[in-house]
Amino acid sequence: MARPTATTLTSLLVLLMMTMAVCSSHGIVATTQPPFAIVLKAVKLHGGYMEVVQERRCSHGLLRLTCRSLKAFIFILKAEYHANHTEFCLKKKLAELKMPNKGSTRLWMDVRELKGNYILDAEDDVSDVIDIRSSLNRRCSGQKHCRYDASIDHPGANAWTPGGILLKYACIPEAAVRRYCNQEVKVTVGEGGYINTPGYPLYYLGEETCGWTFKTLPGQRIVLTFHDLDIRDPRPDGSCVDVVRVRDHGSTLFEFCGTAAGARVVSTSNVLTLDLVASRRLYSARGFLLQYQVLGCPEIAAPNGSYVSNGTLTSRTFLCKSGSVFPDSKERKRTLECRNGVWNETDTKLPGCIATSAVILKTENEHHHLASLSGDNILGAGVRIGRGEDAVASGSSSNPIMDSAQSSMMKQADYVVDVVLPTVLIALLFVGNAIIVYIIFQYRKR
Repeated sequence: MARPTATTLTSLLVLLMMTMAVCSSHGIVATTQPPFAIVLKAVKLHGGYMEVVQERRCSHGLLRLTCRSLKAFIFILKAEYHANHTEFCLKKKLAELKMPNKGSTRLWMDVRELKGNYILDAEDDVSDVIDIRSSLNRRCSGQKHCRYDASIDHPGANAWTPGGILLKYACIPEAAVRRYCNQEVKVTVGEGGYINTPGYPLYYLGEETCGWTFKTLPGQRIVLTFHDLDIRDPRPDGSCVDVVRVRDHGSTLFEFCGTAAGARVVSTSNVLTLDLVASRRLYSARGFLLQYQVLGCPEIAAPNGSYVSNGTLTSRTFLCKSGSVFPDSKERKRTLECRNGVWNETDTKLPGCIATSAVILKTENEHHHLASLSGDNILGAGVRIGRGEDAVASGSSSNPIMDSAQSSMMKQADYVVDVVLPTVLIALLFVGNAIIVYIIFQYRKR
């Protein structure tokens, strides 16, 4: 009897493992409510793939955040309570919610009749949208899995009406996160990178400065986003004991102590320094987790004969000097666009500006060449007909622009045609008549 029992247990174990494998392959995240618009995507990092999860849940329920990989941990990207999104709580039709400091209860009607809008009493001082990242960070950031109940874990949430929680978090591989101080970090185009303080999320170290220097190419800027920042709170007078400080060429851009989520710092140059200055050797706060990225495109030199007329992080406009244009577009102005950290044209492919007369001569030569290849006559090729500055181009609706040198050459040609050539012809006629008269005179004399 022992053998059949063992076989049955083995079959049940195999079935259980197959079920877990199927759930894992479909990216199922454990939760107490049915899923609402769960979105999973993978972002490639240098240490593996980061999984991003977006969910919509009812605020009056238990949330379970988990990472499928045992070598990854959670950090919060976005977490908001929306009072008007009652459609996420359809599972509950009738509920009595006790309000604090009040001796009455409120009856929550069937939310399907409210069509997604929940009417709040005038005395309820609750915003329609509340950021709950700080309490989620305290509960879940740095963990591999966690449970979160807003009514318990977020201050004042027990007074909220049932609404929706919009949650977006990531499971980032531990190998993709820098965790050592006093390093130089090269920031390149793309997803960027991540840094957390040594000991995150259990504690952070002190008694000496823990810092990083971020560098990118000239013309680009650096963005630091503190997804989770938690160090010692300030003193009663507002001064900091421990501090996080961000500097750009000696100028302080950010200085903070306490708790924050989503703080964003943008540099003014391509070099940025970050320091955590702590007074105690070990302090039982999380420290911080941040993301660094590059903003804009590298510096690009103006083409020969041009200058920068307007420049931003997303575009650069070059203008040729007066009397010159870009040969390929035949225009004075050229605008480059910055897309994902790269210009749509490289400096090696940007042509220099050339004089307008050179463009006209080049166009005429091309017309002559095309006419000779096609067998057309000169007039059909679209060259000037007529003389002087009144010449026009056949087959073209616009008059070409001539500089002073071309005008002088045309005047010389007109002088030859109008003066020299008629004078030579008249002189030849006089000589011819004289010869004829001489021949007649000799014939009569005989």
